[in-house]
Amino acid sequence: MTKPGTALFMPAWNEAENLPLVVDQAITYLQECDEPFTVIVVDDGSTDHTPEVLETLKRANSDCFSFVRHHHNEGYGSALRTGFREGLKTGHDWVGFCDADGQFMPADIGRLKDSAVASGSDIAIGYRLGRADNLQRRVMGKTWSVLSTFLLGHEAIDVDCGFKIFNRNALLHLAPQLTSQHATISPEMMVLAHRAGYKIVQVGVPHYARQHGTSSGADPHVVWESLKGLLHVRQALRRSAA
Repeated sequence: MTKPGTALFMPAWNEAENLPLVVDQAITYLQECDEPFTVIVVDDGSTDHTPEVLETLKRANSDCFSFVRHHHNEGYGSALRTGFREGLKTGHDWVGFCDADGQFMPADIGRLKDSAVASGSDIAIGYRLGRADNLQRRVMGKTWSVLSTFLLGHEAIDVDCGFKIFNRNALLHLAPQLTSQHATISPEMMVLAHRAGYKIVQVGVPHYARQHGTSSGADPHVVWESLKGLLHVRQALRRSAA
């Protein structure tokens, strides 16, 4: 049954040091909105103390917080697909996500939702203002954006920005079509959304430097699997359009 409010989920892999603050920020903001909400963490097979941290957070926030675990690391795309399923289970009419690494302020989900409602959009996607990554990450991000645009033809300023929100009806249609395991899921969902005719608004969100832990985005295995994923999605889109 659909109900008002927002489900905000966070994919996490070895983010034990970041999760307490980020989850607290999300819950504090959503409580102030005076509407139903649920905060969810998708633990993508963490090998640090993330499971213990999540148990502690659950005991302290049993009415509005939940988590789900993958038995092993399956990749960013798989974590998002799990998050979409869990978000839809809540029945809330908006489902959003942000990365759990502290590089976004969870309260900025309000910017996305307000912009979507004001513009009559089905989806709001963030783009990073003042990107706080190091030079290597910025170069890799730009290269990925250019390559994914060339291969898939998505229309996004910052396609891999980990901050997006969907209305329930759009997500019910899009989520079952997503197949990507890694970073390819971001351009894949944008192309599918455009093809389906959903209205999308792009919203600038502040970006902050990571304080704890390390990103997995530059891992050679992740990069290689993401590149292979682009080609797989491109072939699948061509077949569906034929």
